[in-house]
Amino acid sequence: MIEKEQIVGLLDKIPFFAKFDPQEKKYLADLKTQILRYRPSDIIIEEGAIDKAFFVVLKGSVFISKRKPHDVVIAKLKAGSVFGEIACVGRRARTTYVIADGDVITLKIDWNQIDKLEPLVQSKIKDQLIGILADRLNIMNDQVKRFA
Repeated sequence: MIEKEQIVGLLDKIPFFAKFDPQEKKYLADLKTQILRYRPSDIIIEEGAIDKAFFVVLKGSVFISKRKPHDVVIAKLKAGSVFGEIACVGRRARTTYVIADGDVITLKIDWNQIDKLEPLVQSKIKDQLIGILADRLNIMNDQVKRFA
């Protein structure tokens, strides 16, 4: 089992948590049920699944694929990456598989649980998600401009 201090150490390295103070990071580290470990090739998210959670990769890397796992690898995400946020916020089915590429530790944040978190932590999580979604929208807009 991973210790609280180790989790805080991982959170310290992740840009998503840069605006969180040490107490807030300790608070998140205490959510042990949300700190998940995966082994190589474990499926973290299954295409078509519906749930209301997003993930932050704390350690290791994952790859994103379409259709059956490994058919079409779209991207590889390393520690610090966030995934699953679009389906989570949009309350829609998952559009890809996410698979552990080696040993992986994630923080899973369930949208249904956010309102139960401390208010300042809730606010910071939502602010970070808004920033990520805005960045992704800008990237998509730039890609569309190239084709226009």
